[in-house]
Amino acid sequence: MNGGARPPHAVLLRSPGSFAPAAVAAVLAKRAGVPVLDRVGCVRQSWGVVAESLPVEEAEDLAAALCAAGQEALCAPTTLLEEVPDPVSATKAELSAEGFDLVSGRENAPPQRLFWSRLAAICAAALEVRQTRMVIETPPGELAARAVRLGLTLATSLPLVKTSAPTKRAVETRDRRLVLDLLFLEPSRRVRVDAADFDYSVLGPRMAYGAELNFLALLEDLSGRAASALRGKGTRALLARSPSAESLYESLGDLKREERWLSTLAALRAAP
Repeated sequence: MNGGARPPHAVLLRSPGSFAPAAVAAVLAKRAGVPVLDRVGCVRQSWGVVAESLPVEEAEDLAAALCAAGQEALCAPTTLLEEVPDPVSATKAELSAEGFDLVSGRENAPPQRLFWSRLAAICAAALEVRQTRMVIETPPGELAARAVRLGLTLATSLPLVKTSAPTKRAVETRDRRLVLDLLFLEPSRRVRVDAADFDYSVLGPRMAYGAELNFLALLEDLSGRAASALRGKGTRALLARSPSAESLYESLGDLKREERWLSTLAALRAAP
């Protein structure tokens, strides 16, 4: 690389609330000369990081094409893409005017304050949890038939006729798990609240019965205290009480990819 060469650039969408995967896919498909459907999947997976490492001229051209399609975009050196740290689990916290005070649980250890001014993004997500268990089923009417046969055996001394054996069947149950990641910058931290494991006494008199109601109340409180923090798709959907499908993520990895985008926007101060 000579002294005048510029480093590879990434292309990012600027507005999380305006992210339209179909529009982004259409731009990428046109440039590649392929059907739009061939690009929708990768766009959904990468969220607003449309490209990670392109020659600067190509990155600028792609950003301009996205802007023309109504998807405001920017270019930045690839080295400025944030890396999302591993999450720190929060089971108890205190909320103050200055920040989120993480309680470690260690005896006599003071809470660790994470300032609201450094909260870059609030990312909540619903995840589908599937479990399979085996159930034993008795054929319909079998219990009554057994009673009749037993009565006949006692009355006549005839041998008890063998009955149909119970059958085993796999049954799948579905539930949803709610998680909340708080992304802080300077230093980079990711604090995770799992709805089922958090101590909601921090809500005081607003504490309700049921983890999901308390989770939503906590999400509203945090969003109000850090109004400048970016909000992920799941956060916006939950706060708006949108249909549950809108807050559903494929996996924690899917959530992390969105968080990388949002934390980079926050670090660059690039979101509108």
